[in-house]
Amino acid sequence: MLHIWQISWRNITQNKKRFFFTLLAIILGTSFVTSMLIADKTTNDVFEYYEQMYVANADYWVLSDEHTYPEKMITSIQKDPTVTHTLLALDKQAFFELEGDYSLNERSVRITGVNDQNSPLLKLPVIEGSLDNEGIIIPEVVAKLLGKGVGDTVRFTNMGEAKVSAIVEYTQLLASPSDWESAESTSFRIMAPLDMLREWTGKNDEISYMRFQIKGDGKDLFRSFQQKFRGSSVYIEPVVADDLQSNDIGGLYTFFYLIAGLSMFISGFIVFNMIYTSVIERKKEFAIMKSLGYTQSSVSKLVLIEIILLALIGTSVGVPLGIWLGDLFMQALLSVFEFDMVYTLNWKLPTMMAIMIGLLFPIVFSLFPIYNAGKTSILLTLKMANQTYTSSRRYLLRTIVGVGLLCFVFIDHPVSYAAILIGVILLFPLLLLGLSQIIKPILKYFFNYSGIMATKNLFQQINRNANTAAILAIGISVILLLGAAVESAPKGYEKEIRNTYGGEMRVTSEVPWSSEDITKMLSYDAVTSVETLTEATPITWETNSGRSRQFSVLSVSENGPSLFADLREKDLYKKLKQKPSVLLGDRAFEEWGGNIGQSILMNTPNGEQFFEVIGVVKTSHYSGYVAFMDEVNFKDDFGWTNSFDLLLTVNSEANDSIRDQLWSDFGGHLSKVQTVEDEIKSTTSAISGMNDLILVMLFMIIGLASIGTANTLLMNTLERISEIGTMRALGFTKQQVRNMILAEGMLIGLSGVIGGTATGVILIYVTSKSQLMEGFMSFQLPVSNMILAMIAGVSLSLCAAWISSKSASKMDIQSSLKEG
Repeated sequence: MLHIWQISWRNITQNKKRFFFTLLAIILGTSFVTSMLIADKTTNDVFEYYEQMYVANADYWVLSDEHTYPEKMITSIQKDPTVTHTLLALDKQAFFELEGDYSLNERSVRITGVNDQNSPLLKLPVIEGSLDNEGIIIPEVVAKLLGKGVGDTVRFTNMGEAKVSAIVEYTQLLASPSDWESAESTSFRIMAPLDMLREWTGKNDEISYMRFQIKGDGKDLFRSFQQKFRGSSVYIEPVVADDLQSNDIGGLYTFFYLIAGLSMFISGFIVFNMIYTSVIERKKEFAIMKSLGYTQSSVSKLVLIEIILLALIGTSVGVPLGIWLGDLFMQALLSVFEFDMVYTLNWKLPTMMAIMIGLLFPIVFSLFPIYNAGKTSILLTLKMANQTYTSSRRYLLRTIVGVGLLCFVFIDHPVSYAAILIGVILLFPLLLLGLSQIIKPILKYFFNYSGIMATKNLFQQINRNANTAAILAIGISVILLLGAAVESAPKGYEKEIRNTYGGEMRVTSEVPWSSEDITKMLSYDAVTSVETLTEATPITWETNSGRSRQFSVLSVSENGPSLFADLREKDLYKKLKQKPSVLLGDRAFEEWGGNIGQSILMNTPNGEQFFEVIGVVKTSHYSGYVAFMDEVNFKDDFGWTNSFDLLLTVNSEANDSIRDQLWSDFGGHLSKVQTVEDEIKSTTSAISGMNDLILVMLFMIIGLASIGTANTLLMNTLERISEIGTMRALGFTKQQVRNMILAEGMLIGLSGVIGGTATGVILIYVTSKSQLMEGFMSFQLPVSNMILAMIAGVSLSLCAAWISSKSASKMDIQSSLKEG
């Protein structure tokens, strides 16, 4: 048994450069897969961690549609023996008192007063100081921006002052802007002792909400208080960890798996190329082995062991490298988000999966060569005429199938993408041959006779060379599609936000807006209309599979602001009026998992209720993770009466002064002023930051494909040892040999870049016309990415060719002729 392993090791290391390139491909492929799996798992853990931190250990909470309610309303809950812990909280908008010229909106701060900063229902990761229930708690970004440390005093306009007792990491509860530009549209958030905040505000017996923890499942207690609070301004909801409203990161996971799959496919192709060529070269050896008594399975087993050795070495090196790359990728990924997030690299399970993938994918891609090795016939003489005829038929069939698959461009279905890519691979021999003829004069100009020889050499192994170029092309085309999506997405989001935001400005208050407030806003010269936006939040509901989720429900009417987009908009409004029913945003509908006409269960202020889902719509509100209900049913059946938001429409002469005017007039209860431009910037900033990651992936994929180019050129060179020796004997210099190999590499790289760019354009076109995208992605070419792809593709291919050319130029003439 040991003997066969030694033979296999000798076989794979016989050609050291080919062994090195193949091993490097497995290492890089495995490392990319490992890093993407780790990034997928870690990213999911990061958002789950912050959501769990926000939820803490609370089971239920009691809220109000009037912002605050008397503490006595929840006394019975506090006294219930099944309740183990409670947390009382009061929210109040205030203003920092700062030195310097800062506007009111820049100084706005939301203070949350709690009765116990050390409550098990709070999770505050302390960086410095302690939770002493005497001072205020500020997040790290606020401490840096204000230049405050533990023990320093912070003053609040017309309220009081307090010392900083603790500085904490980012949490959703205290999410704050990290720069003054962001502070224009987002308030700071800090935490203070409840008694201190009550003393400042005079709200001695009021709270904004109460969280509590119970023994057991608490369903009976929950339902009893649902009935008790029904008809009042107070309602009870389960505390649910659901961050889908604030984080639309589903596309990230697709991105991770796409890159992992692409890198594995390219690495697998390189392995296939190497093993298949090795099998072809050793046909005579296998025939002799079989004539000496080796069985088909014995020969296949020998080749299989060679693959296993490569996979073992590649995986043992690639997985640790992938863990390191995963860490670097997470740092780059989280830097695109608005807040400074911490993470713990989740590498254990992804590493186990990567080890399995690293060991299996080289074997899977080598199954055909392994089988082919075992099927080697002892009678090696084949009729050349038959080979030529079969080859011609194969090219014709390949071309017909390739053209047929490209016709999927006109079919709007996800399977079209796979069909187009396969069609491109099948047609690549024609592209390579055509391109070689077109640029033959250019090669002759730069490389003289060596360039002409390069075009002839491509014909000797046209399938292998074409497949190598095709793999480079596929990598480039997929990355270009991702780049186009990232560049086009902000415009798509902007269009959707402007169509469904409902106005140019959203103004949020701590207390319900009065008719006097609306009249005063209408008196502004810049304001043309003011519409109320009624939002019930947080509302818990159940998916079709019984999982608890949480979102907002918005009130709509036919004559009100447009909050969603749909061609059947008028019919949907009529259906909503007929009976208590809801429309779901597309992401909420997908998470719900039901069908139109079925009912969704919600915990409303009027208790548990089923509402028929009459449609699914596109909306910018919470990225589609939201529900809509008719305004009359929203008040009467759902049980929500008050509105804390107004949507303002302004004229063309409006400027930033209107924001200052709002804070000045309504600063006593105003909590947020957000323009449609702020919403667009907030939504698209993280997407725009993804373009840097796309460029990194572009170079990674092209680099990996270039290893395949180097491997292919090396194999081509080794197969032409005798030919190159003859050329040298007839007067070819070492430089001419190097130029010939360089020209071959340039042809492969150039065809891969051209084919990849063309395929990328086709994929972008198909995506832009797809009804699945609903016009969200326009036909927009990522020009900068295309230029970089061309430069990187040709440059790295030339580098790969240079490595092979060095080996060819060093061949000894006499030994080369003996090979023949």
